[in-house]
Amino acid sequence: MRSLHSMSRRQFGAAIGAGLAVSALPMRPAWAAGAPDFPSKPIRIVVPFAPGGPTDLMARAIGKSMSVSLGQPVIVDNKPGGGGVIGMGEIVRQPADGYTLVFPSILAVTNPALMRDYPFDTLRDFAPLTVVGFVPHAVVVRPDFPAKTLPELVALAKAKPDSLSYGSSGNGTSAHLGAALFAQRAGMQVVHVPYRGAGPAVQDLLGGQIQFMFLDMSSALSQIKAGKLRALAVAPSKRFVGLPDVPTVAEQGFPGFDIHGWYGLLARAGTPEPVMNALYAEVKRALATDEVRRIFEAQGIEPGGMPPAAFTALVQSDLAWWKRTVEQLHIPQQ
Repeated sequence: MRSLHSMSRRQFGAAIGAGLAVSALPMRPAWAAGAPDFPSKPIRIVVPFAPGGPTDLMARAIGKSMSVSLGQPVIVDNKPGGGGVIGMGEIVRQPADGYTLVFPSILAVTNPALMRDYPFDTLRDFAPLTVVGFVPHAVVVRPDFPAKTLPELVALAKAKPDSLSYGSSGNGTSAHLGAALFAQRAGMQVVHVPYRGAGPAVQDLLGGQIQFMFLDMSSALSQIKAGKLRALAVAPSKRFVGLPDVPTVAEQGFPGFDIHGWYGLLARAGTPEPVMNALYAEVKRALATDEVRRIFEAQGIEPGGMPPAAFTALVQSDLAWWKRTVEQLHIPQQ
């Protein structure tokens, strides 16, 4: 896919150069000459998902680090609902001053393709700041599932069309679209079962009600390491460092298939460039700290850090790619 397909993070990565409030009196960083009065009040990060998920954990880790560095509180504000739309809407009502950011997932670029009346223009209404983290996906099954490799899963599906089902955390999520795209390319006829979140889907996978999932590492890694799930493949074009013995989809006969989700920070469109540069410098610094990296590693998330121009190019590319892909998969708009 542009974050989830062959033009993935590595092409853009070449350009990489409840509330929370912690205060300190740091030295003024190098970017201060461009935005000498920023920040002069608390910064709010709107998370468009419920507390406790990977987006929330990442936002709180970064917010804590930024608070200490900036000497201003960074408040995490959860606004779940509508597949991220409610939280995204929160920022468009705020001034373009950098004091309110939103922390969406890749739904920011898939929703416009899936929703008939999507209320935003992602590039007109928002200013991409940086990718905070990339999340690889894995094809997972129960440990006792008869297929031991990806080609064996495809063979089972082809032998009995519509006999296998896969779960997802909802229509239009990366788990849904990634599996649908793979099934189309592999010539499989399988049944999609959407759930309200990854947790219920994984429970039914463990219980045998569904047979496989394209599951992001933030949900899959701990289950795989505990032996509760078995990974047939990882979907990036290179092996995932946390599961070095699991081959990629491409290595098993399906070249050019690269599934990655991303989480990113967006500001309000029109935010002054010096403020954008100041925010980017602080997020990038936070991503390099040991504490933030430990939290990301435990979630199976690879830290990002690409600058605003590169992230803007990625978002633009993803918007076009997902529009074509949703049409190709014949997924109706809702």
